[in-house]
Amino acid sequence: MDRSTLVAHQSLWGTEESQVVRDLPRLTAEETSLYNELRDNRIARGLRLEQERIGIEWLNTELGHLISTS
Repeated sequence: MDRSTLVAHQSLWGTEESQVVRDLPRLTAEETSLYNELRDNRIARGLRLEQERIGIEWLNTELGHLISTS
């Protein structure tokens, strides 16, 4: 997940009781940066955004932007 997606859905944020804190080596540099902020609780304690809660209309719009720029 990228930062803009996370911020755009702040109203859907929840909390994670048992956070994953291990390294995730397959993330991009941008994803790793955000992941480190999340696991270190620098944005909010135990912050979680379940991707299933992101609306399909928002997703379709973002995918359209990606397709048009490629």
